[in-house]
Amino acid sequence: MKPTLVLATILIAGSTMCAQAGGYNFSFQLPAFGGNAINTSYYLSLLDSQKRPKVTETEDSQIKTFAEDLERRLLTTLASDIVSKIFGDDATASGNFTVGELDVSYDTINGDVVVTLADGISTTQIVVPGV
Repeated sequence: MKPTLVLATILIAGSTMCAQAGGYNFSFQLPAFGGNAINTSYYLSLLDSQKRPKVTETEDSQIKTFAEDLERRLLTTLASDIVSKIFGDDATASGNFTVGELDVSYDTINGDVVVTLADGISTTQIVVPGV
């Protein structure tokens, strides 16, 4: 009786504890491999976020840079001309120049050169000790 009781217990327990498994369905996620087409926008936005921003220099900015460089070069040349007229071989004791809206005047006082810059709003004086 003991063996039949054990066998009956095993059969009853085995029938109630029967494991059931379902099928596993695999599907691709990437649309390029035949996956869900709804994921396309997600992956495209992910790719777009990884792109580096393009640095473009327009023709207007190149023209602006050229104009600024040319203006600096002209002002440097003009400043060199003024310095040569003040301190050069044929220098005069005083003089006056106008550069745009800027008035440049100089006077030699006791061997020192006093340069006055006036733009209509403010006036600046530069004293250059005599050599």
